[in-house]
Amino acid sequence: MSWQTYVDQNLLGAGFCYAAIVGHDGSTWAASPGYTVLPDEAARLAQLLGGDADTINTQLSSGGFKVAGQQYAFTRAEVDDDDGGVPTLQGRCKEEGKSAQGIIIYRTAQALIIGCHDPAYSNGASFNKANMEMGKVADYMFENSF
Repeated sequence: MSWQTYVDQNLLGAGFCYAAIVGHDGSTWAASPGYTVLPDEAARLAQLLGGDADTINTQLSSGGFKVAGQQYAFTRAEVDDDDGGVPTLQGRCKEEGKSAQGIIIYRTAQALIIGCHDPAYSNGASFNKANMEMGKVADYMFENSF
């Protein structure tokens, strides 16, 4: 199965309106049509999620972050999981009229898994349900050293 299948079936199928899997260097492994994560955005996020919670809070709390050219307000990060969990970052869109749109990013050994959720385009899937499905993909990639 290709990474594109994971994006199409697992992520978009779970209710994300946009999704991508990109390498830590910003190379695109798979993405939904028209969704382009810029290499510098991916590299910055991979570096931040490879650090500690204090660094993320300091770097993102006031200015947020960008993904695919869209600005997001930082809402939550988990990086110090004692259970060996996958580092995650969440945000909310800062653009007027898109404030319901949320983003979640998981960092695996080699990649970032990115999903944008908008209730208006989710086919009824909640952010929590979409997040759980993304977590399954992230766990698979993490356990298999991707």
